[in-house]
Amino acid sequence: MIESLSARRGLLVLLLAVPVAVAADSDALLARMQHAARNLDYDGIFVYQRGDQLDSLRVVHKAGAGGVRERLISLNGAPREIIRNDREVHCYLPDEDAVLIEHRRADQRNFPALLPESLAALEQNYRIRIGKEGRVAGRKTRAVVIKPRDELRYGYQLWADKATGLLLKAGLVDEHGALIEQYMFTQITIGHPVSEDALKPQTPAGEFIRQPPRAADAGNTPQGWRAGELPAGFALTASMRRPPQGSRPAMEHLVYSDGLAVVSVFIEPLAEHEQGLPLDGVTRMGAVHVFGRSTDGYQVTAMGEVPAATVSMIGNSVRLQP
Repeated sequence: MIESLSARRGLLVLLLAVPVAVAADSDALLARMQHAARNLDYDGIFVYQRGDQLDSLRVVHKAGAGGVRERLISLNGAPREIIRNDREVHCYLPDEDAVLIEHRRADQRNFPALLPESLAALEQNYRIRIGKEGRVAGRKTRAVVIKPRDELRYGYQLWADKATGLLLKAGLVDEHGALIEQYMFTQITIGHPVSEDALKPQTPAGEFIRQPPRAADAGNTPQGWRAGELPAGFALTASMRRPPQGSRPAMEHLVYSDGLAVVSVFIEPLAEHEQGLPLDGVTRMGAVHVFGRSTDGYQVTAMGEVPAATVSMIGNSVRLQP
């Protein structure tokens, strides 16, 4: 009887410990993904699929004391070549004989570096668990399944290389469990030194077009725009003013995020000579929902890879603060 009671207690302790162990494993794997994407050298080809759109790109990534440097080359469609570091993005456009230079946003994330700097808050809004083992680009992988705790954000399926932790495949899943978009390496070399020549653009330079720097203190101006209602876990992560470009007036740009999902809000004056009607309501472009409304002579547009209810909530609550 005593032995039976002791065995039951042991089984109960084991069962209670399983969720903690699973959570620790998933947290550790996410941390490995985050570290690998920023600190390993790699050279690979990946595909990006969204609906009927399929793009193939090569990425060359080098990490060092001076920061991260990358070269991204489009392998189908219009020729494009992007050279980026922690400060700037140079986009080579051979069909336009031009190079567009922009300042890189601090919150900008690109595959395979899709995870935020801080992972601590994710479990407040997502359920995270270890998934199955598999193979991607000929390498053994382990999956992490990230499911939202509400219907105001999408889920994620991530496959990490078992040997290095590098994210090799990522899928975005909607509220019905359907795959909306995915990234996947088809071939990759990890950990081999990347030469300086591999990071140099192969496209002729053409005309350099430098975009003006964007102010990062737009939210501190006397007339700042803010969203009054946000889904749980979302917070303002960036606020900037885009200067006028040609006939287009200055534009306010707000970025809200929960660490994974991101919603951008643009506010610009409604021009009387503007052709066509401004967006009113919600529309969808692949994985992206876009909400628009006009208020007090301004057009407010909220967009992101989130459900329609999320962009509607945020976009409808944006007001000019006194």
